[in-house]
Amino acid sequence: MRNTFALAMLVAAGSATAQVQVTEVFVGLSGEDGTADWFELTNFGGAAVDTASFWYDDDSNDFLEAGQLPSFILGPGESAVFLTDAGAADDVTYANSTDEFLAIWGSVANVGVVEEGGNLGQGGDAINIFDAAMNPVTSFAIPASLSGFFATVENVGSVRNSVLGENGAYASAEFFNDNIGTGPDFMESIVGSPGVVPAPASVALLVLGGLGAATRRR
Repeated sequence: MRNTFALAMLVAAGSATAQVQVTEVFVGLSGEDGTADWFELTNFGGAAVDTASFWYDDDSNDFLEAGQLPSFILGPGESAVFLTDAGAADDVTYANSTDEFLAIWGSVANVGVVEEGGNLGQGGDAINIFDAAMNPVTSFAIPASLSGFFATVENVGSVRNSVLGENGAYASAEFFNDNIGTGPDFMESIVGSPGVVPAPASVALLVLGGLGAATRRR
């Protein structure tokens, strides 16, 4: 029975009309970054989707430069985090960017690496997601005014920096940062909510926004 169920999920994942949204982004810090740049993709549709059916590029918005996302089967309301570099920001302490991310943010499900498509800049950038037929699926422009520093950029109902205690946002573990770190050891932390499913009201707003965009395209 388990095999039959898994096969059914994969069929649904491959055939479902994707309603994915970029819900959170981290574009790095001034000085040592803590983690590689990353973005979070959330499934707001009614069926499972396989993230391997999507490709990512930054603000160049060019499928030919895009990188295929690693495979995670996301059920409705589930998220995955994608790091844009396999190398750790602190490559002395950590073997790779995934180990570093989990050490700093704690237990987060569905963390992978997409090494093509470009890193994210603090002067403003974008996440562009395509399907295998090169069709745009979703995009998110990152305002320069919200980039980096002490918080991630949320796209849950409204675009803003994450606020401690809101939408599941919490402070990461501290890490060394020689530019903006505080105290005698130059330690810093980031506020964000990677892997946290947005509140139902915010989900409804995003789904309605996505359906409206789809209607306009037709």
